[in-house]
Amino acid sequence: MTAAPQTTDTAVRIAESIRALPPLPATAHEILNCFGDEFIDAEKVAVVVEGDPGICAKLLGLANSAYFGLAQPVHDIGEVISRVLGVDTVRSLVLAMAIQQSFDNKSCPAFDTERFWMRSLLAAECCKQIAVIDELAGDTARDLAYTTGLCHNLGLMALTFIEPARTNHVLRLHRDANGDASLAELFDAEFETDHKIVTAELGRLWSLPLPMVAAYQFRAFPDAHCDERLGLIAAAGVAAVRNTELDPDRRSSLLLWADSLGIEAEALQSMAVFGDRQRETVRSLASNLTRY
Repeated sequence: MTAAPQTTDTAVRIAESIRALPPLPATAHEILNCFGDEFIDAEKVAVVVEGDPGICAKLLGLANSAYFGLAQPVHDIGEVISRVLGVDTVRSLVLAMAIQQSFDNKSCPAFDTERFWMRSLLAAECCKQIAVIDELAGDTARDLAYTTGLCHNLGLMALTFIEPARTNHVLRLHRDANGDASLAELFDAEFETDHKIVTAELGRLWSLPLPMVAAYQFRAFPDAHCDERLGLIAAAGVAAVRNTELDPDRRSSLLLWADSLGIEAEALQSMAVFGDRQRETVRSLASNLTRY
């Protein structure tokens, strides 16, 4: 793996301030290990979840919410996993909940938490699909593609907590620019760094799996990590999902990622297009992540 270029002093200083926070909860680390096990069963995930009473209660609340419309409430986390939400959904929700509780972004009103998790969940699904058909993706890239997509924008969430006023200003500028300036450009102008660099540094500080950290370093410094497969998958998935929110004439080209992955650009974009039912499910999950 190619060494990461030196991050700016600002990026390091921002990331270092996270050391004042509690570390990533043990539950998150345990669930990250579960993502690497393709054959993980509900019982093992339940053991992990039950080790964190707060997250356990949130999952029970979600399963018993109006969205799922259960005839009878469920009170057992094992039943929530096996009968209501499923192993894969619970794994992603537990990780997201553990991350969410590490940051209070109420002081940054321009940050839309529901939209953040909606994008993250869709990016995770898209990255997973890309990894499945990528002939050069190894087992590690396939195992971690979903998680890498889910956590790809942690730097933005961190900045809403560390520098809420300045980040709020950047997010408002981005909204008002209506796509004429990228978020990375606006962050760089304000902080001399951007959210992608902070994501890479945060991943290192939180001891996320090394392939995930390398993928985030690729997104921050693609020229220095041209051979990082998981980074290619993450960059392609994130770009494809972002395109679905834009008018066709404003979408970014996927040709670079398509050529690098050996996948047709149209096929790559199609992996970010989800059916109404799936999008509604993701939207409900994102909404509940914000609420609970």
